[in-house]
Amino acid sequence: MGVKRARTETTVPVKRARGKLNELPKLSGQKLDVFAFGTGTICELGLGPEVTEVKRPRLSPLLPADEVGIVALAAGGAHSLAVDHEGQLWSWGQNDTGCLGRDTRLSDAEIDEDLDLNPKESTPAKVTGIRSNISFVKVCATDSASAALTPTGNVYAWGTFIDDGHKSFSAGVEIQYKPERVPIQPKIVALASGKDHFLALTVDGHVYAWGVGTSFQLGVHVRSGRRTSTAGPLRVPGVNNIVSIAAGDYTSYAIDSTGKVFSWGLNNFGQCGISDPVGPKACIETPTHAEFWDDKHIVQIAAGGHHSLWLTKEGTMYTVGEINFNQLGVPIKELPENTVREQDGTPSYVPTPLELKWASDEEEPVSLPKMKFIACGTDHNIALSQEDGSIWTWGFGSVYQLGHGKTGDDGPEEEEVPRHIRNTATKERNMVWAGAGGQYSITASVHV
Repeated sequence: MGVKRARTETTVPVKRARGKLNELPKLSGQKLDVFAFGTGTICELGLGPEVTEVKRPRLSPLLPADEVGIVALAAGGAHSLAVDHEGQLWSWGQNDTGCLGRDTRLSDAEIDEDLDLNPKESTPAKVTGIRSNISFVKVCATDSASAALTPTGNVYAWGTFIDDGHKSFSAGVEIQYKPERVPIQPKIVALASGKDHFLALTVDGHVYAWGVGTSFQLGVHVRSGRRTSTAGPLRVPGVNNIVSIAAGDYTSYAIDSTGKVFSWGLNNFGQCGISDPVGPKACIETPTHAEFWDDKHIVQIAAGGHHSLWLTKEGTMYTVGEINFNQLGVPIKELPENTVREQDGTPSYVPTPLELKWASDEEEPVSLPKMKFIACGTDHNIALSQEDGSIWTWGFGSVYQLGHGKTGDDGPEEEEVPRHIRNTATKERNMVWAGAGGQYSITASVHV
């Protein structure tokens, strides 16, 4: 299965500042140990040129906390970004679209036919072309573009957006190879990303969007003449007093200061958390209040290709959307009557959100623990438990992106319900962050 999408980067509500709704972000002082698993045939794992697959989470020897000190991460479709404790940017993964922000071309003398991967792409290294006086606190990644946020609220971006094979970063620029400041006047406090679009949250609680908008994921109608070019940054109409944002491949989400959820974009499988309209090509064309969530106290939203995952303050997860690869995490026998099925009876999608209740631990069914963090890949998911930071994954796992050490040759390619990852590398590790791409996953624990 090819890489399709970048994962959503979700922000939890931020603190109020005097005279402002949201505070400017600060550089974390918490150094992280970084783990990777899945398939890295196009350098996604960042474990060097000889590692193309990892069946279970593996601690990265190339990002030692004592030396590099990573404090923030983002996972794109096939590349990853990181911020170190000094505010410098790092990148690794596929670089065909310039999304690594550095030159990874090999000279004839550097080419080693014995290596499986490009050593410059498969090895984490610092992003170049940035003035020495600029530092960063957060990063965000689409399938083919990257963005980073400074502590002063400025956004820099590079790479490209792809719409039906056509590449465009901005007017007249197909690929941006070095970080360039994004022209958004208000100060930005958070970023989120879909497959080919970004969202930015301002100190005043407004949302800006840019990139490809052909499924209304920018919150505005994109004229047919602009379908193969990017739009923005544009202020998203109809959303105010926002404290948290998130994005899926073709969807966008926002939570306001009262806890109301707004969503927009492609809704063919109900992935916006709104049950009408759904079906082929159905879209929520402008930010719309998703009333189902009014009493749920949602604090984090994650979304993948055509499904979404929702986390409440109490640690309960809800899910909605496509189910072809068990990405909803609900046992087939417990699907509701309104499940939409294929002609042969195979479940296709669930248009109304469902609460996740069951999990698997060492092949035994257990009650799902309360969670503190969620992430969605193309068709797989990661959740971290509140109690001990343990990793739970489910959905599509044909190339080890679930981290359980098995594929179709020696076990199911999918996990029907969330399953606890058990391996030596992560034993007694309290994970605090997770990210997922098309064919790989990343988690991070506090360095001890």
